[in-house]
Amino acid sequence: MPIEEAVRILREIPGFAPPAAGEVRNKGFAHYDSELSISLDFDSGGVVRAIELFRPEGDVRVTFRGLSLFEEPADVVIARLSEMFRLEIEDEGLNVTAPDVFIGLWRRVTPEDSGGEEGRYFESVLIAAPGYGA
Repeated sequence: MPIEEAVRILREIPGFAPPAAGEVRNKGFAHYDSELSISLDFDSGGVVRAIELFRPEGDVRVTFRGLSLFEEPADVVIARLSEMFRLEIEDEGLNVTAPDVFIGLWRRVTPEDSGGEEGRYFESVLIAAPGYGA
């Protein structure tokens, strides 16, 4: 999809928060009242090749095959996804990818590193077109 069309669609999603006066956002970045943020990555021809969603605070569910990627603890997400797909787990669980379906999950720390609740949930999910990152 061309980036211009994708940006138009992002602006039409309910809860879209336009940039504040003087605020500069990267092309393809949208923020919402729920604290959900969406960032589009596009190639030199202006075609979207990946979409990254950042963990919302409000009433928004991001699901994949019935699995809530931000509401379920990261360990549950990893276990459920591993039942469906081959996973690559890097940096002791900070980065988890399902390369066969072009999905990547990320968190800054694990609960073991933080000594508490921080890192218990993923902070972002990336959905990409085949060949992304190659």
